[in-house]
Amino acid sequence: MFKTIHIITHEFPPVRGGAGVYCLELAMAASSRDHVVNVWAPKGSSCIENFKVCKFSWVGSQGMFSSFRLVRVIKKYISNGEKKDIFHLAEPGCVRAFVRFGWMIKPKIRFYLTIHGSELIRFTKNKFEKYLFRKLLTRCEKIHVLSEYNRQKILELFPETKDKIAKIPGAPSTYFVKEDTNFSQHKKDGEINILCVGRLHPRKGQDQLLLALNQLPVNLQKNIVVRLVGPHRKVKFVEKLQKLKLQSRSEIIFHGDLTNNELKKVYEKSDIFCLTSMPHPHSVEGFGFVYLDASLHGLPILANRTGGVEDAVLENKTGILVDPGDTDSLTTQLMRLISDHDLCKLLGENGREWARENSWDRVARELYE
Repeated sequence: MFKTIHIITHEFPPVRGGAGVYCLELAMAASSRDHVVNVWAPKGSSCIENFKVCKFSWVGSQGMFSSFRLVRVIKKYISNGEKKDIFHLAEPGCVRAFVRFGWMIKPKIRFYLTIHGSELIRFTKNKFEKYLFRKLLTRCEKIHVLSEYNRQKILELFPETKDKIAKIPGAPSTYFVKEDTNFSQHKKDGEINILCVGRLHPRKGQDQLLLALNQLPVNLQKNIVVRLVGPHRKVKFVEKLQKLKLQSRSEIIFHGDLTNNELKKVYEKSDIFCLTSMPHPHSVEGFGFVYLDASLHGLPILANRTGGVEDAVLENKTGILVDPGDTDSLTTQLMRLISDHDLCKLLGENGREWARENSWDRVARELYE
């Protein structure tokens, strides 16, 4: 029996990316099940009262020096600590660190590893890195994947990992689960609010939404408010979105990053959730926790059929999926959701049930117990 679960990550709140959310939610769920949890996280990470946060003295990155420092810190801890502990490599940056320098740790350690999706692209392009990745996966006791897409992809690349793979889908944010999700709407008559949550990046496909929006009839565009929530990290892509905004008759609002409380209010005033993730040479939508957050709030979803999205959005039950890059189909389905109130209501009700079926407690239980 293990004594402590060590969740190792280069991303943790206040950073709000998917991997950081995963690490926070999993740590809270495991600690609520009476496990002792240590989270090893970058300098500047938030302190959480439910468990211990061991902060590195540097900000994490996938750079070579950062990777070396991380493995050296964990190696030192292991040499003085408990060999029966679980060391969970829970985020791509720390996984890459152990791909590069995991050989420095000689003792047999209980490694768990999570595949979010993009690792299977980035860590297999170089033959030598792929070889080291395979060596690390061989050492792992359990490999957590969030979607069938990731399970199939890892089996294609590393079939020898079959018996180690645990496919457990993600869950909506516990912050929203604790809230009453039967919201009353406060909108102007005839106004349609479309919400998109995700960092502004080509892989998240906000441009696809705006392209489809601009193909709608002008008189309909005038009734639509689009809210783009997420940090601005790609200047040229944001400039592209701004140009598409100028071409639209709709009101398009760039909210930037929001707190949970601010995001909750935005969910409350929304009618449709649309995140049209796109295939990308260096990353993939491995699951998409925000889809379950949106479903929990009773929002019908419009998304692209890519990566692990089909595990988060149940096609024609909680949302509508279209092929990436098919702007005409995206426009058609957007029009369909705008005009069919009964369909939106059905997808939203199904979504609430689906979101409530998934919990972080279940993830912690199936992964660690």
